[in-house]
Amino acid sequence: MADYIDAVVFGFILSFSFGPIFFILLETSITRGIKQAVFMDFGVIVSDLLFFSLAYFGASKIATEENQPALFLLGGVILSVYSVISFINNAVKNKKIKKEKAVEETRLFKYVVKGFLLNIINISYLVIWAGVIVWFGPKVEMSPVKIWTFFFVSVATYLAVNVLKFLLSSRLKSKLTDFVLFYIRQGLNILILIFGIVLIFKGA
Repeated sequence: MADYIDAVVFGFILSFSFGPIFFILLETSITRGIKQAVFMDFGVIVSDLLFFSLAYFGASKIATEENQPALFLLGGVILSVYSVISFINNAVKNKKIKKEKAVEETRLFKYVVKGFLLNIINISYLVIWAGVIVWFGPKVEMSPVKIWTFFFVSVATYLAVNVLKFLLSSRLKSKLTDFVLFYIRQGLNILILIFGIVLIFKGA
């Protein structure tokens, strides 16, 4: 049981990793709702599952020092393009958000896809999960059951902490005007662009 205390700690740290997805999840919980943010988080978790699987089965070799610059460059370009398009679209659609619950329910899956795509382009998580396996694996004699249990405990902790963050941030919703929400989104897009540029410089 003591081995999995590390998993809880890691999951907690993961939920406060200040990457683009951190801010996007919070923004979604405030402007769209807790349910939408949770579904987006599911997409993030699916991408983490893919990264962990790749790392576990050895495919993390694609993240070698030789390949990392190109991967960072690709991720940076994608993030930058996404932020610019989102910034423009948000400016064009600068109007009140209409809440149509019946329609929104059918579109929840798009949040899963968005969360998956936004997280999967950050190759750093593949490196992180590979590092976790290299660090934790020997402690449990590379037991598949214990390694995968570590992953699921980490992810469960990550999701639980995020849901608490969503609940807290959603309370701000009633206090935010459409004007303020518009600038929150635009600020977020600028922040994502900065992350993208940083990745591009890492890969250059």
